[in-house]
Amino acid sequence: MIKLKDLLKLDKMKYAKSIKPRHQRRIDLPSKHINEVQVKHMPPPDNSSRTTRQELEWLKNYNDGKVDEEVVKRGDKPKKLFKEYCEENNLEYPKEYIKELIDESGRIIYKLKYKFNRPRPYQVADFLGIDLPKNTLESMKTPSYPSGHSIQGIFIAKVLSKMYPKHKKQLMEIGKMVSNSRLMARAHYPSDTKLGEKIGELLFLNLK
Repeated sequence: MIKLKDLLKLDKMKYAKSIKPRHQRRIDLPSKHINEVQVKHMPPPDNSSRTTRQELEWLKNYNDGKVDEEVVKRGDKPKKLFKEYCEENNLEYPKEYIKELIDESGRIIYKLKYKFNRPRPYQVADFLGIDLPKNTLESMKTPSYPSGHSIQGIFIAKVLSKMYPKHKKQLMEIGKMVSNSRLMARAHYPSDTKLGEKIGELLFLNLK
C-alpha cells in the first residue's frame, strides 16, 4: 500500500522541469494554415488516480502484454505512411503542404504538452512498481498528454481524405493505425490518444 506522502510525491511528478529550447522554437512558429484554436481545458487524470492506474494496467496487458515492434516503427513515421499510400495508388502527395501542416500542428501540440506536463506511462509505472513492456521507440521525449502522433495521424488523414474522398476509408485507417501504434509502444495512456484524435479533427475544422 502506498503511503500518503508517496501519493503526494507522485502527483507532483511532471515529465519535464522546463520547455526544451527546440520545442519553444516550434511553439513560437507563425501560423500559416491553421486558425488559432481553443482547446477545451481537459486536464489528464491525476498520476495517483484510479483512472491512471487502470490505464497502466490496460497498457501492461495490451496485445497480450507484447510489443509489436513492426507496428510501433511503422506508426512512428506518419508522413512516410501517407506518402507511400499515395504513391501506391497513383495519387499526388502534397509533400511541402503536409510538411507545413505537421510543423504547424507541432506548435499546438507542444503548447498543450507543456501546459499539462504529464509524465509518460513508464515514469508513473516505475514509481508504482508496474512492469510495462519495453520498446525501442526514440520519439518519447516530450510530455505525454495529448498524443502528438494521434493528433497528426488523424489531422493528415482528414486533409488527404478531403483531397481524395474515394480513399477516405483507407486514409482514416492509416491515421487510426498511427494513433493506436502509440498504445502498442506503451508511449501513451489511452486518454492521451483519445484527446489527440479529437484535437486532430479540431485542427482539420480550423484549416484556413
